[in-house]
Amino acid sequence: MKSGQRPEKVLDTFSGKRGKGRPGVRASEIRGRADHYRLIFSQIWDVVGEPLLKARTDQEVIQAFEEDGRYTKQFASIAGLILRVIHDPLFPKRYEPRIRFLADSLAGRGGISPRTSRNICDRERKKKLHQIIRQEYYIECTCGYKGPALRSKCPKCGPDELFRPFLGFLS
Repeated sequence: MKSGQRPEKVLDTFSGKRGKGRPGVRASEIRGRADHYRLIFSQIWDVVGEPLLKARTDQEVIQAFEEDGRYTKQFASIAGLILRVIHDPLFPKRYEPRIRFLADSLAGRGGISPRTSRNICDRERKKKLHQIIRQEYYIECTCGYKGPALRSKCPKCGPDELFRPFLGFLS
C-alpha cells in the first residue's frame, strides 16, 4: 500500500449510528426501579410522607427517611432530587398518586429529568407483553357434537354444566 492511501477495511471502526433511545438509559431498568420505589413508598409513606412534604432542605429530606430508618442510605444520595419532585407544581394532592408520581420521577436517579423518567415509566407500562388472544379447545358433548367449543360450551346445545366424572378413589 502506498503512503497516503486509506485501506479499504480498517481494523478499528466506529459505527456512526447508535441504537434507539437515550444513550446510557435502559427503559426497562427505569421502570423496574420505579416499581421497586412504589413498593417501598407504599410501605413507609405513613411514617415518612408528612415530614417529607414539609421538608425544605436536603438535610430535612434525609431526616424524614431516618424516621423510618430502613431506606435512609438508598435515598440520601438523591435528597435534592426528591425535594425538587415534591415541590413540583404537578405533584398530586392525594395519597396513592403521590406515591406513584414520586416513585416514577425518582426512577431516573437524576441521570434524566423527573418528567422524562415518568414518561419512560408510562411508555414501558403501556407495552403489551405476550398475551393470549384466543383460547380454543375441542369438546365431545352428550348431544353428539364433536368439535371446537364456543365460549367454553357446546355450540349446539350449550349445557350449563361441564361433565365431571365421579372420581371416588381420590376421597
